[in-house]
Amino acid sequence: MLYFVALLPPSKLRQQIHRLKMEFKKEFKSAHALKSPPHITLLSPFSPPKPMEISPILASFVQEQAGFEVQLKDFSTFGKRVIFIDVRRSPELLLLQKNLENLATSHWDIFGYNYGDREFNPHISLAFRDLTKENFDKAWTRYQNATFHSSFKASELVLFKHNRKRWEIEETFLFTAGI
Repeated sequence: MLYFVALLPPSKLRQQIHRLKMEFKKEFKSAHALKSPPHITLLSPFSPPKPMEISPILASFVQEQAGFEVQLKDFSTFGKRVIFIDVRRSPELLLLQKNLENLATSHWDIFGYNYGDREFNPHISLAFRDLTKENFDKAWTRYQNATFHSSFKASELVLFKHNRKRWEIEETFLFTAGI
């Protein structure tokens, strides 16, 4: 079983980003990003030894979290492999991710999360894995100077589970601090 933890944009923004993913599928033959809803990964995929114990820990964690604004601005890449919508690195977002990663690593026996220290690069993937170098060049020529501006209030964590074909929402945890 594979899981990951993320922030989800609101439905209307997810639909807008989904249309971009569909464009990448149609124009650049890259459909892998369609295997999950548009999201910002906070904990990369992990295989927990005790998945049933994750929910109470995340439920407790979100009690100390307050909502905050997430800014999306323009497009960027990871090398010539991934094209994404860039997410601004706010102090609130960075702190949430770091605290969540600390929580998961301190409960390794439950989460099985062992990625160690890696730089957090918040983004929303549009094309990756099945994006060929040739199609990357075509797509990036179109998107490198394109603009994308949006924002949303992050108000919940989402635990995703892989069903052997795609990622599905397993559970949602609302931020409750400051309510």
